[in-house]
Amino acid sequence: MRREPPMAYVTTVIEVGHDADATLDEGLALTFGADVPDALRPFCFIVENAAMEGDLVAGQQVLIGDQAWTLTAVGSVARKNLADLGHVTMVFDGKESPRLPGALHLGGVDETPALGLGVTVVFGHE
Repeated sequence: MRREPPMAYVTTVIEVGHDADATLDEGLALTFGADVPDALRPFCFIVENAAMEGDLVAGQQVLIGDQAWTLTAVGSVARKNLADLGHVTMVFDGKESPRLPGALHLGGVDETPALGLGVTVVFGHE
């Protein structure tokens, strides 16, 4: 019997800040758990807090709804921020070197991520 590898972090978008879609137009998406600071709330996709079950490494997939993206770079504090706060900056540029310590860079065939209210996001799918 084949055992499926664990997924690092599985969550659902429970709220969308009124300016969050504008960040998508710039190739960015900010996630934050329920404890999002008020100043950032308008720009964030608020997600359910979840447990981190594994690591995040380049080459893994990030599933956003029915879209599959490839994790191309992981910032030095991205895993900790995601685990502790549900916070990460997703940068949809496919670069292999993170520009910010809290960034996850992703590459994919879709032009725009399918982020929205009720969408499931799986970080670290193998």
